[in-house]
Amino acid sequence: MNILIVSYEAWRDTNNGGNVLSNIFASFSDANIAQVYCSGELPQNTVCKKYFQISDSMLLTDRKGKALDERDYSVSSDKAAGAAGFAVKNRGLQWLRDPALLARELMWTIFRWKTPELEGFIRDFKPDIIFAPCYSYFHVSKLALYAKEVAGCPMISYISDDNYSLKQLRFSPFFWINRLITRKWIRRHFAACSLVYTMTDMQKEEYEAKLKRPMKVLCKSAEFTPREAAVGSPVRFIYAGGLYLNRWRMLSKLAEAIRALNRDGIRAELHIYSGSRLKESRVNRLHDGTHSFLHGAIPFSELTERYRESDVAVHVESFDLKNRLITRLSFSTKIIDCMNSGCAILAVGPDTQAGIAYLREHGAAACVCDPKELSSTVRELVDHPEQIRDYAQRAYQLGKQNHDRAVIEKHLKQDFREVIEGKP
Repeated sequence: MNILIVSYEAWRDTNNGGNVLSNIFASFSDANIAQVYCSGELPQNTVCKKYFQISDSMLLTDRKGKALDERDYSVSSDKAAGAAGFAVKNRGLQWLRDPALLARELMWTIFRWKTPELEGFIRDFKPDIIFAPCYSYFHVSKLALYAKEVAGCPMISYISDDNYSLKQLRFSPFFWINRLITRKWIRRHFAACSLVYTMTDMQKEEYEAKLKRPMKVLCKSAEFTPREAAVGSPVRFIYAGGLYLNRWRMLSKLAEAIRALNRDGIRAELHIYSGSRLKESRVNRLHDGTHSFLHGAIPFSELTERYRESDVAVHVESFDLKNRLITRLSFSTKIIDCMNSGCAILAVGPDTQAGIAYLREHGAAACVCDPKELSSTVRELVDHPEQIRDYAQRAYQLGKQNHDRAVIEKHLKQDFREVIEGKP
């Protein structure tokens, strides 16, 4: 089986999109896998070795994309990636983001990217199936549709965020122009797909009704192994993931709660691992070097070890209306990592958000759905270590029941075979 992946991000295990790709395709050991992607970074994973790169900057040069030399990309030559320490973001003009994104889409419309080199890469690989995740960047959908046209094979898509509905709180006309055009391309993208995966039942039901395509739920999977470990002293809280969409704000409140708890001695610590760039003022709210620590992004293999050294894995979503609407249908891949960590889960976010609702429904986390209850919940966990062990066991049981890798991989491979064979 030859699988061509058409996606935006470089396939790196240190970024969310790359981590998801590795999780999905690591079991396809008998398949040949290649990727066409639109980022300027180099890949870093142990699954795929064959790539064609078309970055934004390449569109402005004579070389409109290139095939990367086929070699082992499990260790990247990009020394900056995964480096120790956190990234400080300079103050910038954030209001330029929406027009800049629209300008990029215009650039992909004007400049020639359908080159003989890209066509030759696709034809030489001879894909049996294309896997093309859906983004809010519609040039990636254009690229996927072109790859399908050249290859003449079926296509599967995967959508994790709400990139289609109009339930958004934004005042920028550039955002809404981009959104409306993106909706058109998502309809074309999905119309060309034999199957579309979503991450939640909520999103599946909403999108099936609107887009009339066959859909299934696909969550990240893991090999769940029981962990018996005493709760540490101090209790170690760990968060790994992005700090955007105001997640940093909820983590800063958690850091404040831990500082208050530690007034009479260090009883808890918060360790944050993220590649997100933050303003210096926000970094200072998350990192004081005594109660809370902000680290840079690390490879997933190392992150697994950090989880195993911790007691409470933290998942956060924002409470403000704008970001609640952005994330309402999303199911963060970090939830599965938290379940598989052996830690208890502290989930902070509105109960209308799909991931938080899932954890709360199954009693698999200490859920804080009102920010005013965060300090008391943290204190309750630290004062009663038996609750941490109980929540850890509940998280493990839910993960084993619904997200076991062997079960999900079996269904995933069956879906791919049936799509290739043209079965409904």
